[in-house]
Amino acid sequence: MSRLPTRNDMENRAYALMVGLFVICLGSAALMAFWWVSGGAQDTTKYLIISPKSVTGLNPQAAVRYRGVRVGKVIDVDLQDSREVAILIRVDSDVPVTRGTRARIGSQGLTGQGFVQLDDDGRDMEPPKFAPGSKLPMIAMQSGTLMDTASEGAQEIIGRLRKSSERIEQVLSPENVDRIDQTLKSLAASSASLEKALNQTAGLAADMRRFSSPENAERLASTLEQVQTMSKQLNPAVEDFRKALAKVDAAGTRIDKLGGDVQASLTGDTLPRFNQLVLELQTNTQQLSRVLDDIERSPQLLLLGKRQQTPGPGETVSVKP
Repeated sequence: MSRLPTRNDMENRAYALMVGLFVICLGSAALMAFWWVSGGAQDTTKYLIISPKSVTGLNPQAAVRYRGVRVGKVIDVDLQDSREVAILIRVDSDVPVTRGTRARIGSQGLTGQGFVQLDDDGRDMEPPKFAPGSKLPMIAMQSGTLMDTASEGAQEIIGRLRKSSERIEQVLSPENVDRIDQTLKSLAASSASLEKALNQTAGLAADMRRFSSPENAERLASTLEQVQTMSKQLNPAVEDFRKALAKVDAAGTRIDKLGGDVQASLTGDTLPRFNQLVLELQTNTQQLSRVLDDIERSPQLLLLGKRQQTPGPGETVSVKP
């Protein structure tokens, strides 16, 4: 005979039923919340984006914006091959995604969290093409995304900074520093010389002011008048001097002519006679020199005269008449 359930058994069953109902309600609420958060509350469409460049900062659950308005989220980010990145997004079905829609990767705030920005210029209103080997429509990646532009700009700035630092290093090399030091010293010396020259110029200007005083101007005018008077007085003397020079020139001409006549006369008649006289005088001088030599050797010749020499064998004595 079976035992009838007691009151305690009924209470335990009631508690178990309540706990079961609570768990079922909580699970249903969690499922509803997950479905709502995942976009199940409205109709959505999945799209595939192929990026040939880096997508740094882009993670699943990142926002998808259409012209700045959030319209979906990123579902998955994965490498398609070694050169491309596949980005799977979910977008509200009422968003007008066309073949002309372009995607780019943006960066949000200071956190650097990435998001997908969709833009459409309205040039091609055809539906988007499907990705090769996939049933998902594909959105083309915009060339030159914001992050790529920022990265390229940063690299360019870094390159310029590097070149600038190299140039600064070259300018501040020890040799250039010495040259700059020498240049500064030269400038200092030039400044001192210029200051000295300016001081001298100031003194010269003062002297010029004193020289151009009314008294000196009157003296200069008086001196000029005296010079003019003296020049007028010297004009007759200069004229007389010119006449005297003309006379001296004429006399010189006559003397030159007379010298020419004398030279012609000497050459024609007097000069041969003078030459003969010179020859005779030279002969007599030689004879006198021999006589003086004989007297110097034999002084008795002045008293006895020159002795005749004894003729030699076979010689005859000649007697002068």
